[in-house]
Amino acid sequence: MPASVNAVVVGGCLLSFTQQVSSQDQEDIQDCLLYAELAANEKYPGQVSRKAWFDYFQGRLIKAGYRLKTIVPADPIRVTSVRQLLGASYSVIGHLGVERLSQLLEDTYQALRLDEFAWDFFRGNVANGGSGILKCAPCELASGEVVVCLLGLRYSATVIESDFFLWSEFDRELAIIPSGGVFVFDRRAFENYRKRVHEKIDAYSNKVFVHKLQS
Repeated sequence: MPASVNAVVVGGCLLSFTQQVSSQDQEDIQDCLLYAELAANEKYPGQVSRKAWFDYFQGRLIKAGYRLKTIVPADPIRVTSVRQLLGASYSVIGHLGVERLSQLLEDTYQALRLDEFAWDFFRGNVANGGSGILKCAPCELASGEVVVCLLGLRYSATVIESDFFLWSEFDRELAIIPSGGVFVFDRRAFENYRKRVHEKIDAYSNKVFVHKLQS
């Protein structure tokens, strides 16, 4: 991976940072995303509306100090391969006016060979008629502000041929609905919420641990 890029997976979201983003901001952004994911999982467990889940997820981020600047247009994208899927992701981000973050995401995927990871992810979920959200969030420091471009790709597959695994790509078009937006991470706002975020993460984690012990 290029030395100027740092990447980490938090929950179900791939985060990537340019080197200008401070380590403290990186840590706080990760904590916010983990808190939002755990909160959304508790609010909407199991097979519920993915849109409702993602809307609540974003709402938690805004509450914790993210300020929305631009909304991702929810125009369906039809793809027949993971290459098309990733290409569409870069294009959606670029059209939001944050071309640098589009390139950062592309560099991250290529460096980590995540095209192969994404293919395995979709092959397993789509072949089983699954649904879900593939999330990514490239981040950069621009004009003194930490910009986070959150992109969620919602998908749902219900009809797949039985010989799906014989194909190297999707055997029919898959509809992907993008969601998300360009946010500014407000450090000052988060300072007032940091303790609560950490307490919530601990509380959610303890619940999951207890559930596993009981099951």
